[in-house]
Amino acid sequence: MTATYPRREDRAAAPPAGPAGRAAGLIVWGLWLAMLLGSLRLVASYGSDVPSWDDWDMVPVLTHAQPVTAEWLWSQHNEHRVPLPRLVFLGLNRLTTVDFRVTMYADVLAVGLLAAAFLWAAARLRGRASLSDAFFPLVLLDPGQAVNMLWGWQLEFFASAVLGGTAVLAIALAGTALSVRRAAIVAGTCALLLPLTGANGLGMVPALALWPLALAVLPARWTGAGERRGDRVLLALGLGALALTALYFVGWERVPHHPRSAGIYPTITTALQFVTIGLGPAMRGLWPLTGLAAVACFGASVVVLLRAWRDRPAERARAGGLLLFLGAMASLALGLGMGRNGFEVRYVTLAVPAWCGAWLVWTIYGPPRWSGGMPAALATAALLALWGNARFGLEYARDLRSHLAAFEADLRAGVPRRELVRRYDPYLHPHEDVPLEYLPMLRRAGLGLYADLREDPPAREVPLDLVPSGLADVTWRDSTATVVAGADPHIDFTLPAERYVAGIRLEYQYEARDGGLPLIGIRWKRADDREYPAGNYKKYSPTGDRANWERGTWTRLGDSVTTMTVALADTIGQIRINPNYLPGVFRIRRLVLLVPAE
Repeated sequence: MTATYPRREDRAAAPPAGPAGRAAGLIVWGLWLAMLLGSLRLVASYGSDVPSWDDWDMVPVLTHAQPVTAEWLWSQHNEHRVPLPRLVFLGLNRLTTVDFRVTMYADVLAVGLLAAAFLWAAARLRGRASLSDAFFPLVLLDPGQAVNMLWGWQLEFFASAVLGGTAVLAIALAGTALSVRRAAIVAGTCALLLPLTGANGLGMVPALALWPLALAVLPARWTGAGERRGDRVLLALGLGALALTALYFVGWERVPHHPRSAGIYPTITTALQFVTIGLGPAMRGLWPLTGLAAVACFGASVVVLLRAWRDRPAERARAGGLLLFLGAMASLALGLGMGRNGFEVRYVTLAVPAWCGAWLVWTIYGPPRWSGGMPAALATAALLALWGNARFGLEYARDLRSHLAAFEADLRAGVPRRELVRRYDPYLHPHEDVPLEYLPMLRRAGLGLYADLREDPPAREVPLDLVPSGLADVTWRDSTATVVAGADPHIDFTLPAERYVAGIRLEYQYEARDGGLPLIGIRWKRADDREYPAGNYKKYSPTGDRANWERGTWTRLGDSVTTMTVALADTIGQIRINPNYLPGVFRIRRLVLLVPAE
């Protein structure tokens, strides 16, 4: 027996909303306003103008030390190409003031507007508002996204999420509030922009770009929109998005030392975890039940769309578009599953559009007894997760703010630059050379917070004799280590006597047999310690802007050697250098102790 579904024309002819619909509208819009104000308050209370991790890579261009060029815009940032987020980041700060909270507010406002668009669209599709529409502000303005909302650089994630959300919204409105052609133009434009937002946007493109292409190429019996065959705009958008996807990989390089997939099963498991966490960090505690629920929800959504496409020829354009959107999110999930942590809380923002798509599928095409039940179930799940998500977000925000507020207080109190970096490096950047060299740029740019930046007290360099006191998995000759593959290749240097040092500076060159870049580690301990304490370790591995992978910072691009600095303020008697874990040649040019001048 063929299932029957409410026809689109029946829904469009729904009677005006009665008192219950108006009350539901007031509730969901009131919730939207409360969630938006709460997210803005989160940024106002816990956001900081102190750069964190990837934020630092924007400092040279924000302070006019580095020119803005097409080459820089298109260059890799880790595995990403992010010209669009870079332009928006730069533009917002140039139009207002250089403050790393500017993009935080912009991110919240962007997802807030997207949530409002979903609320409007939901009422339009159904003919009235419903309490289940609360799903959209609950997930899009989820306080569990505090990790992203309080990090300026995460404009990258919000950009792709907003484009993905806009695309699925346009597809859902095709043939109702929007003509099929206009909806396809909106979705195709989003597909064209997504490769410019990084790998997190790129993963959605192939499947999403197929929708405008299918409408322009396939016969009417497949698309239900035969008048669109040969449409040049749709062809240009679809082919342009695919061409940009191909161009993305021209000259692209894999980031050294990033994890890779351990196999098909771990990839699928991680992909499913990524989708699950779209409802917030609280979902982690219910795994694997949440994973099974996600499989059931999205599997049933695909079945509903396939049946709608088969049984309702007039709806094939929209049903096919929603099916391709779910395919786009599955593609992104599988891409992240190849070596990433699916429960990484930063990925909440990226996974939310998938759940918004599922909500729309059931509202538009769900069987009569499920078309309201499934959206209500999703809204209930989002509401039940709100407390756990909010608790996680507030705990993270308070921890972050406590450390960055302490950094700001120490900065104003005149704590020297090297000591600032030593105290707060986990919250600033994993490579200490980056904040050490970029903090003065912020001061020279005249930014108020950094006017009090104090230079380090005079220090003198004490070069160590490059005569190892211990070796493992390397051979040594004339200051050069030839690395043999092993569990822990290292070179030990013992100081003539224990002494207090402010820092260690290593200058080196490295040639890998496979042409790759190294992961360098420095450990230190007192002379009478038997083992190197776990906390006495710093590493350098390529990260951030591709141009800086070899040298670490933009200011050192012309150097012939790589410099790695570690701020210590400690008494040491022995140093261990880990010169990568893969075969290669490691030349130490200088190993220097930074000691107080007096």
